[in-house]
Amino acid sequence: MDSEIIYKEIGKLVKKERRKKGITQEKLAELTSYSLSFIANIESNTHQSFSIHTLYNIANALNISIHNLIPDKPIDKKEYQLSCSNCKYIVNIPKELGKLTEDITLIAKDITFTCPNCEKKILKIKQ
Repeated sequence: MDSEIIYKEIGKLVKKERRKKGITQEKLAELTSYSLSFIANIESNTHQSFSIHTLYNIANALNISIHNLIPDKPIDKKEYQLSCSNCKYIVNIPKELGKLTEDITLIAKDITFTCPNCEKKILKIKQ
């Protein structure tokens, strides 16, 4: 799992739990002895990383278990792949491009993709 996605999901959970407790970012910063900008960055995913100890301190300040701040289900990244049914070659593509490709194939049913490995026109898209 991509660490950027994990930090983003943790940030969402911190924000959710903080709001549930009726605590401002300023108050959480005060309770944890972290700066307001540090807390804001965690919640908005602009801070690249933080330690498990930081997460423990935030959970403590919110009077909740650290488990409440860790995603407990798989995070849907909605990755797409193009796969060749001839040579089994697989290409991972960004989700935005995958969604666009999926939409195009729904509109134009006879579109095929050429495999860069075996050069046959039999690539299929899947999530």
